[in-house]
Amino acid sequence: MTNAAKVLLLGPTKSGKTTLANFLSDAKDAIGQYRPTVGCRILEFQMESLSHHSSSRSAANNVNNSDIQLWDSSVDRNVSNCLPALASDAAGVLLVYDITADDHVAELEELYNVWNNYLELSPSRYLVVARKWGDGQPNRKRTIKMGSLARLSRVEWDIDADGPRVQNEFVSFMSSVLLDVRRKREEEEITILKE
Repeated sequence: MTNAAKVLLLGPTKSGKTTLANFLSDAKDAIGQYRPTVGCRILEFQMESLSHHSSSRSAANNVNNSDIQLWDSSVDRNVSNCLPALASDAAGVLLVYDITADDHVAELEELYNVWNNYLELSPSRYLVVARKWGDGQPNRKRTIKMGSLARLSRVEWDIDADGPRVQNEFVSFMSSVLLDVRRKREEEEITILKE
């Protein structure tokens, strides 16, 4: 895919990044037992497949037939050495964490601060995905109330119950990201033409 929008999936270990990537890209890879991602896994797909499921037709129209690359990255220290290469040309970021994990909010904020130094993206280019569990157990929510993550859009996700809503949020998010990318590209072209 050429000119695909690159979207990074970042978050602590066992936060559900790979599950979310498989869900959004409609991949049938290893659902079930946990296996940590080694390095970086890239899933490519067209937004058209999600747009059919979306009830938000105005957002779907803005991203229909857009190529997406989801970069499902490990948080392993070895991957952090490749941070500039991974961050290069990223259009947006999904920050994923597990609501029930005590340390995930702090880890997520640390990841956001480190990566945003490389990415320098506006807050509208980030979407926080708070994974919750629908197994009947009460969710001990770790909400983001303070710090740099408080200004980012956020959606809660239970894989068993919230699939269509998360797809709609992702389509809406990507619509906003792609419109911003196009606007910036047009501004750069106008600047070049004026020179």
